[in-house]
Amino acid sequence: MECPNCSSHLVTLEFADIEVDYCFKCRGIWLDKGEIEHLIRIAGGKDHLLKTTTSTTTRERKRKCPVCRRSMEKEFVGKAETILLDRCRGHGRWSDAGELKKILALNSTERNSSPLIRLLDAMFTTQKGVSV
Repeated sequence: MECPNCSSHLVTLEFADIEVDYCFKCRGIWLDKGEIEHLIRIAGGKDHLLKTTTSTTTRERKRKCPVCRRSMEKEFVGKAETILLDRCRGHGRWSDAGELKKILALNSTERNSSPLIRLLDAMFTTQKGVSV
C-alpha cells in the first residue's frame, strides 16, 4: 500500500492480533476499519472519544485512502483535546506521527501507563526520540 501522506510504501506489522500499516518515512499509521476501536479496548479504554468525532473542512490537503484511492474526509476526534484524522468511511483511518498514541492515551483509563501505549512507544520511537 502507498502512504497517503508521503507516497512511500507502507510496511505491514502484526500488532495485538491486527495488521498495522506503518510508514517508516513519515511515521504515520493506517488502521483498517474497526482496528482503532480494538486497540483502544486492548489499551484498557473505551472508544467514547471516537463517538465524539466531528467532520470538518480544513486547509490541510485531502489525502487518498490507501485502499480505494478516494479522498478521505477530515475529522476531529475528542472535545477539549482534539486530534485531526483522515477517515475513509469504508476502509479505515490514517493517523499522523504521534496521533495514535494520543488517541489511546485519551481513551485509556490508565493513561500513559497502559502496557499497549508503552509498547507503541517502544516500537515506533525514532532515533530522535519522537514517538508515533
